Amino acid sequence: MTQNIVDIKELDQKKSSSASNPVTTNKDKMKELLEVKIEVLEGIVRSYAYANGMTELVKKVELLSKGFSKKRETDIEPNVKTFLEIVRELQPQLAGYELTEEMIVDVETTRDQFVALVGAPRTTIVRSSSANNQLTKLVKETKNLLNQQLDNLMLRFKTSDLAFYNSYVQSRIIVEPATQHREKATETAPVA
Repeated sequence: MTQNIVDIKELDQKKSSSASNPVTTNKDKMKELLEVKIEVLEGIVRSYAYANGMTELVKKVELLSKGFSKKRETDIEPNVKTFLEIVRELQPQLAGYELTEEMIVDVETTRDQFVALVGAPRTTIVRSSSANNQLTKLVKETKNLLNQQLDNLMLRFKTSDLAFYNSYVQSRIIVEPATQHREKATETAPVA
């Protein structure tokens, strides 16, 4: 029974630490950060493309790098990958535009961090559901231990130590919290 209680506490801790809302918030922030970093690289490539009359490159870069907020999460990574391939291809020509290897690596790192978070909310929900199922099982086992074993062992104190037995029985009564609030008494105006 002691082990069940320890297991219940561990599962409760695991369940409460795996709330999906913070994961989703972090993912949204990472998506915004990725978009900002892509925008910087896009500006450099567009400047180069306009200076060299490469209108097709401008259109391609705009298509890959715009509208992150409207794209599905799973579509962002391939677009960023293709965009970064273009940037890497042009990197020698973009040196005069202050493009550095660190800037590209920074975008790649942010992309990888975002991709790692994409499936995280679903994983968190599955983990929480699993913990709920285990918790239900442990509570049921503990109730059975109390009802079928401990309660029966306590019967010996019914004659030898009645005060202790009564205390035990009282402590085993489950008090349900109030589920409904009392309605406030409404004052009625006297009818004239």
